[in-house]
Amino acid sequence: MMPEAILVLTAFAVGYAMKYGGLCTYAAALQIVRERRVERLLAFLGAAAFTALVVVPLAWIWPRDLRISTTHEYWLLALTGGLMLGIGAWLNRGCVFGTFVQLTGGDMTYIATLIGMVAGAVGVRATLPHLTPAANLPPPAAQPGGWFIMAGLVAFITVLALAVDLRGGKRRPLRFLFIAMVLGIGGGGLFAAVSGWDFAAVLIRAGYNSWGLVPSGPTMTAVLTTLAMVAGGITAATGNNRFHWRLPRPRPALASLAGGALMGAASPLIPGGNDGLLLSGIPALAPHAWVGFLAMLTTMLAMLVIMPNDRGFKIGGKH
Repeated sequence: MMPEAILVLTAFAVGYAMKYGGLCTYAAALQIVRERRVERLLAFLGAAAFTALVVVPLAWIWPRDLRISTTHEYWLLALTGGLMLGIGAWLNRGCVFGTFVQLTGGDMTYIATLIGMVAGAVGVRATLPHLTPAANLPPPAAQPGGWFIMAGLVAFITVLALAVDLRGGKRRPLRFLFIAMVLGIGGGGLFAAVSGWDFAAVLIRAGYNSWGLVPSGPTMTAVLTTLAMVAGGITAATGNNRFHWRLPRPRPALASLAGGALMGAASPLIPGGNDGLLLSGIPALAPHAWVGFLAMLTTMLAMLVIMPNDRGFKIGGKH
């Protein structure tokens, strides 16, 4: 296993990059609907591409230390979970990434999202245990092969598109590449090295443990990396003058509570949140991750077109 200090420093860098870039799938969908632009979505896809190009091959070399996502065949559950993630993110006005970005910027309304996430996940795990599929099948990228060669080419083109606008040949700002590289290699590496390392997984695992649904809670390494990730986000916010304390507002907090509950309830069905799908499942070519993420993104886009929920919404970030 990698030294704990390196894992903690990596998590700090990931948190910094997430806040610096204002990363959020809801914001990416909103940018597409509002402005017909895809830079935020491209940053996410670029992160998954970096994970595929760097972390997955390293997992082949060091399988004991790095484990890529496994998968399952219950795609209808993954589809249902993706729909719930999309509706939850629409209600919350932020996905798992966006919740982190807003909280580390000082918006305490999103505390309600965390409460909802834990309640939703615990509720589904306790009442519908048969609807929590075990992801225990090897994905196509478990070993080198033709599928991964094709995926690697797509990943390389995605990274290239982050550096250069392929339509006009104009060079993009390097921050796009920087954010995607740190999130993809750092975040993807943490998903491979530390089980349940991110803030949502740590909270949900602690909730499971409190209710006796799992034999143990999050590991100390997972807790430390989560705290480092939060510290990185707050550092980015304060360093760029984007940290402002805001007390919870009743109506948005209720929406965040409901949205968080839906996102939490979706987590056991897929399993995982959109961060794990993007930085672990998709790079491993796990079918359930592709189904869940595409369902989530499509649902958010449809909801924003049919019922806009973006009045006054701001997330900041260097985009």
